Amino acid sequence: MKQYSKIYKFRKTKLGMENGRIISLIGGIILIVSAFLPFYYFVDGIYSIFEITLAVLTNFTDNTVMQNFLLQVNPSYGMAAMILALIIAGFFLLVIGGLLAIFKRAGGSVAGPAGMIVLTIAGFLYARNFFIGLLAIGFYIGWVGAIICIVGGAISPDKDKTKVNVSVNQQQNVTTGAPTYLTNQTSNVPQSSGAKF
Repeated sequence: MKQYSKIYKFRKTKLGMENGRIISLIGGIILIVSAFLPFYYFVDGIYSIFEITLAVLTNFTDNTVMQNFLLQVNPSYGMAAMILALIIAGFFLLVIGGLLAIFKRAGGSVAGPAGMIVLTIAGFLYARNFFIGLLAIGFYIGWVGAIICIVGGAISPDKDKTKVNVSVNQQQNVTTGAPTYLTNQTSNVPQSSGAKF
């Protein structure tokens, strides 16, 4: 015979947002905005990461345009392709990190800083010694957004736990297969003196 009793406790949530959630939300918005602001000097002017990504993806199948574009980035096709791949990956990491920080507090603290690290490496590979002089406002705002996302994710260590606190108590009687009158009353079992086991 099985007997169950379950107790559910629901904790009420407060109407306001937590501090870590608000900070992550702000950091996520900053990350997305920084991808569309002027980021650094590239080829012949100051462009945003979005503009560079859009130019590469729209002209990806046109060989002459891409060949000229790669030569303007770097005389080595391999290095130029790697720089452009890092810029495109950085753009998508910034946007995804921003969206994760807006909708899910823990995700932005990883993807946002990863995007900024990738974009910093791409800028350093492109400009080498002149890297600092070629930076624009989007680069600095992107790092501010990445740091804000890290702080927002670190403020509350419980991340995105659900607000439902469930406690379950179960009681179960285990039967051994023997009749219940033998398991409940062991003193009434007749002893046989000649039984061999």
